[in-house]
Amino acid sequence: MPRRISLVALSAVGALLTGGAVANAAVSGAASPVTARDLPRHAAVHLSSPHPGTDRNRNDQRQRQRGSQNQNQKLLRDFTHVLSPVQQVTTQSRTLPDNRQLVDSRTITSNTQQTDSRVWNSPTQQHEQNVHGRQNTAQNAAQSLQGRENSQTSHEKNRKGEPAQNPCKNPDIRVMTQNMYVGSSFAPLIAAQTPAQFVAAVTTVYQNILASKPAERAAAVAREIARNRPDLVGLQEADIVRTGSPPAENVQSDQLKALLAELDRLGQHYETVAIMPGSDIEVPSTLGFDVRLTYRDVVIARADTARRITLSNRQVQTYVTNSKISTPVGSITDIRGWISVDATVCGRTFRFITTHLDSTPPFTTQRTQARELMATAANTRLPIVLVGDFNTTADDPNNPTFATYQFLLDQGFTDAWKRRHPGDPGFTCCQAPDLRNPVSSLTHRIDLVLLREAFGVKSVDLVGNRPADRTPSGLWPSDHAGVVATLRPPGARK
Repeated sequence: MPRRISLVALSAVGALLTGGAVANAAVSGAASPVTARDLPRHAAVHLSSPHPGTDRNRNDQRQRQRGSQNQNQKLLRDFTHVLSPVQQVTTQSRTLPDNRQLVDSRTITSNTQQTDSRVWNSPTQQHEQNVHGRQNTAQNAAQSLQGRENSQTSHEKNRKGEPAQNPCKNPDIRVMTQNMYVGSSFAPLIAAQTPAQFVAAVTTVYQNILASKPAERAAAVAREIARNRPDLVGLQEADIVRTGSPPAENVQSDQLKALLAELDRLGQHYETVAIMPGSDIEVPSTLGFDVRLTYRDVVIARADTARRITLSNRQVQTYVTNSKISTPVGSITDIRGWISVDATVCGRTFRFITTHLDSTPPFTTQRTQARELMATAANTRLPIVLVGDFNTTADDPNNPTFATYQFLLDQGFTDAWKRRHPGDPGFTCCQAPDLRNPVSSLTHRIDLVLLREAFGVKSVDLVGNRPADRTPSGLWPSDHAGVVATLRPPGARK
């Protein structure tokens, strides 16, 4: 959405007012903060978080005890801290200067308890990677971690030397993408001309966010997830809003935490696979405290003992090319990126990727990010399911962002929605900023499920786009509709 770029620009003004640091990427421990007076000479570099280490200490590791006698370890619910500390990339990896790959040599299963906490808590390893085509070698090194029942796979042999029977009866995979939306337009901030107007606008935006009832809306998204039971979900803008004195630490809204709590209440248990930290911005208000907004993209997976879906080779990476906004105090970079994880179901492995592409005109950065995505996350021989908020109007060839969509199709991807609904535009964006419009105002399709290789598409549906999907307060769950698709992996029997 365009509002993210605007917020990055205004963060520089906030720093000018407070004399503090400006952050656009929560990369804890990466470097010393750059103050407002130093920004002009740092215009071409990425800026570090003003709150190094605090997220890691505060993030909730929500753990649940499993009822198995043989496995009494706890699953991590949220491991945002796994991204910190992030080791700075040396000159051997200049091509991808922030290549934070979370790659394990063992498989992570949504229904298997993790037995080595060091895998989650150790600093992320840096890997040299060529943007122009070097495939991640980590996937070839991934080894299987035995599941809850320590059962053999279909490739193992029993004592008689015969192949073990594959117990998998349902090879289908269900995926979902959902932009959760922060809850306010940033138009008042953009319109501010003076410091006083800006501070007043911060108060307005903060109050708008609270009025959008993020926890109530997250619960509505949780109901859609519980109803459709996707195996993997890509979330964009699963944000945290905090208040207080610098660094602001009083959590007013945590959409991911609210979403997972409601899913637990509904009896649908999901685990956080990976988190992509976006802009982390703190600015003053007229209320006597700072307002801090932290953007996050997330992948969650269904933890269901009835489903044997194995996850491995988690990777989180920021794009090399990001939009830069010129401000009176310097150039601010809006960092975006992607998350990927390899998933195996019924012996078939594919790569699941989610991203949130740039939305700044003239959209050259968006197209560059799409090319980088193809050279990194999509640089694999595995079949791919690519989901997210692409900010590309797939429904309108005359829109300048359509070129990005066409580029992705030219890379061998097909559009799951068009395969099932060729005559339906399938609009996913956008509702009114306050989410109170009585009639849906969705007019473009920018949230996509794209496939590479011969996936079967059994169904694709929009969620959160009907009046019945609104919250008890009459709010749309998000300004975006979600997309849910049921797929048959390549090679699986029909």
